[in-house]
Amino acid sequence: MKIVYCTDSICYQGGIAMTTITKANALAGIPGNEVWVAVTDNKGNAPIIPLIPNVHLVDLDVNYYEDDWKSKLHVLKGIFLKRRQHKKKLRNFLGTVRPDIVVSTGTSEKLFLPYLKKRVGGSYIREIHFTKSYRRLAACGLFEKLSASVGDILDYQVCIRHYDKVVVLTEEDRVVNWHSKRNVEVIANPIEQVHDKESLLENETVITAGRLVLQKNFSSLIDIWKKVNVKHPDWKLEIWGEGTLRNTLQQQIASQNLASSVFLMGYSDNIGEAMSKASIYVCSSSFEGFGLAIVEAMSHGVPVVSYGCPCGPKDIIEDGKCGYIVPVGAEEEFADRICTLIENYDLRKRMGRCASERAADYSVEKITAEWMRLFNELSK
Repeated sequence: MKIVYCTDSICYQGGIAMTTITKANALAGIPGNEVWVAVTDNKGNAPIIPLIPNVHLVDLDVNYYEDDWKSKLHVLKGIFLKRRQHKKKLRNFLGTVRPDIVVSTGTSEKLFLPYLKKRVGGSYIREIHFTKSYRRLAACGLFEKLSASVGDILDYQVCIRHYDKVVVLTEEDRVVNWHSKRNVEVIANPIEQVHDKESLLENETVITAGRLVLQKNFSSLIDIWKKVNVKHPDWKLEIWGEGTLRNTLQQQIASQNLASSVFLMGYSDNIGEAMSKASIYVCSSSFEGFGLAIVEAMSHGVPVVSYGCPCGPKDIIEDGKCGYIVPVGAEEEFADRICTLIENYDLRKRMGRCASERAADYSVEKITAEWMRLFNELSK
């Protein structure tokens, strides 16, 4: 079976890049499959995870974002002129390969890809890597809110109905946002491996990971930690990741006298090592597409406390068994849940074992089998 993934890039850290490579490698390891990953913005850089020999990387060299920093005019140029170039290059490439399955990861190709079907053939799948309402949830000003509304109409009411299948990451998203659509299925993101290196849960360390941006809501987490720190001043909070809010968050840490308790650790290409030394993982996001870092932490036997944001944590975490789900914004309750785990080692161990067992449901072997079932159904 010939399978093509279409995405922006796989050379920069991010959930879409990581999961695309993980799935491409796993699918290409199945006899009879050949996989291509067609990108627009790799600019000659190597993938963040090596591709196995049966996965072919094709760089269409569109480079949408190289001029975006200059002006809004250049942004519009990227949207209109470069998209036309992208469409032509992708059509020619797909016409050469003649794939059985074409998958859009929901990036720059999502609005035009299914219209190539008549010329190219194959079955077309759209992956939704964010909750359906992500545009509105991320919009701040009036212009962004208007743009979000227009984007939702173009995407969800016009273009997406031309795909053969739409795949979302969580049952919560399907039930809340896609309940009236018959061609929508749930297939979660996989973790590359379920780790046998489980945390001893003895270190006085709480950990989280993600880009330092508004979506991750680390400002709320720092406020939560202020309450935890009063009861447990010896415990530390590590925030792993980089982003535009680093200075703002560092100032908040300093203003709350938490400089010896909260640490912005920066980016790591081996976050699993840090997770294997932590005792609790926390997620303060205001919205998610899935929450792969939660599963990664659980695979190390680390219990989780998370806001029950849309969408992901409520699908992954069995509340009260392998962690706790807290209503978004309930900072007092969030702090109490962290303190409960800090104060009860036996509870941490019990929840950690449950977390490890739950993470096995997201193994790449299980998720790949779900994708192959779908591909075979569409190829009949």
